[in-house]
Amino acid sequence: MYSKTFSCCMRGIDADLIQVEVDVAKGLPAFNIVGLADKSINEAKERISVAMRSSGFELAPQRILVNLSPAHLKKEGVHFDLGITAGLMVNFAFIRMDVSILEKFIFFGELSLDGKLKQSKDLLVLALSKNITAKYFVLPEANKKEAQIIQKVFGDKKKVFIIKDLHELKLVLESMQSFVDALDESKEAYKKLLNNFTVSLENKTDDKKTFSNLDFSDVLGQSLAKRAFEIAAAGNHHLLMIGPPGCGKTMLANRYVNLLPKLDLKKAIETTKIYNAHGFQTSGLIEKAPLRKPHHSLSAAAFIGGGNNRVKPGEVSLAHNGVLFLDEMTEFPKHTLEQLRQVLEEKSIQISRIKESQKYPADFLLLAACNPCPCGYLGDQEINCRCSQLQIERYLGKLSGPLLDRIDIHLRLAKLQPETLKLLGKENNNSYDSKSMLKKIDQAKAFALKNKQSLELKKEAESFMQKASYNLKLTARSHTKILRLARTIANLDESSEIDESHLREAMQYRAIDWTCYR
Repeated sequence: MYSKTFSCCMRGIDADLIQVEVDVAKGLPAFNIVGLADKSINEAKERISVAMRSSGFELAPQRILVNLSPAHLKKEGVHFDLGITAGLMVNFAFIRMDVSILEKFIFFGELSLDGKLKQSKDLLVLALSKNITAKYFVLPEANKKEAQIIQKVFGDKKKVFIIKDLHELKLVLESMQSFVDALDESKEAYKKLLNNFTVSLENKTDDKKTFSNLDFSDVLGQSLAKRAFEIAAAGNHHLLMIGPPGCGKTMLANRYVNLLPKLDLKKAIETTKIYNAHGFQTSGLIEKAPLRKPHHSLSAAAFIGGGNNRVKPGEVSLAHNGVLFLDEMTEFPKHTLEQLRQVLEEKSIQISRIKESQKYPADFLLLAACNPCPCGYLGDQEINCRCSQLQIERYLGKLSGPLLDRIDIHLRLAKLQPETLKLLGKENNNSYDSKSMLKKIDQAKAFALKNKQSLELKKEAESFMQKASYNLKLTARSHTKILRLARTIANLDESSEIDESHLREAMQYRAIDWTCYR
């Protein structure tokens, strides 16, 4: 007897639909799985045989062949267990249903030896792929949160069933047969099935921004830096901080995600799929903008993406829709940093290996921090710098001109004196706390959406920009980035035109003379 159903295998953050064909025939007892399956799938025949026997569905000694089609695609993952088992149970008549109905289902799930289903990872990547066309999903009950997400995305177009074991699998499939066979208008069997096994969506909605315990009001002083962070968040601008140790660079960076909005459904799904593709087991959707803080000792493959068995996304993709914070940026290897240049331009990364090639999204806000020299005190009024000119040049030489040109805001931070910190602590000035900053950022974004955005300047501002471009020797990219910074500043002021004051403020974030450090 022959039956066919569906599962899928992962390709990056997408998936390919896989036909699970099961044939049972007379002959010498055998159980073979073909179709370029990995070891975890080939071992499924042992898990399935024991799981079915434990559930009271012992297989008769016949010749069993399972084909995973298309045969040329490499398949991996234990989630094929459930689809293979469903085909076997129909072929051996443990489940009485028309095999044509089975073709409307797609199955995900790993079996334990007692016949129960385990939680499956990568499920969202698989189920939400654009290539998945089946009408009915059957998933483990342990993946109920993911099932709710899938049902929410597809709505009435598809139905998601959650089951605990093989007995519930039998009940779901036979109830579907009863529904097809039923002639009465009530279709009681189908209604009972929907009530018992389909996913019910939670009605809780929370669009409010959730703040961490880290607030910008914790950082004393550095009002210019907080203003720069406000501009960066309002206009999605990359930012680099350079300053001595202890001036607040890391404190500011850790509070940046509080200025980013909650991810919408599309971005949340995309972000969750990336984390699942990397191997993280997430509980539901990732709805908060991610903050990735890779250490400078990580490899280039871990930074950009790669792997031996499967090409996985790296840190630049894990920061997608969020923030990539490179603390001590100048400690990263130069060849690692140079790979950022293309990523910042294209907002994606193409990873090619001999056996596989994948393209992952990498649209993030780059936030970086570094010291002005190896000892950290170049230009300090009180502590003398101990570094030689050669050491300084080697240290800052890792930040190439093309890379710096792609970073919108260059921020020079100064060390605060103890007396100033004490005074600021007494004043407890919260004019730059996270909530008030976020409110201003939201107003600027709303203004930008409501009004037609233009980079055109007033006549006086145009003259000022021409002189500044000549004096600062700006590249075409730097010129455009300054205009965009000025446009964001104008949005924060709710001004439809860019004037000279907006340009002047934008200029100060690009006016660091890097030659003085080299």
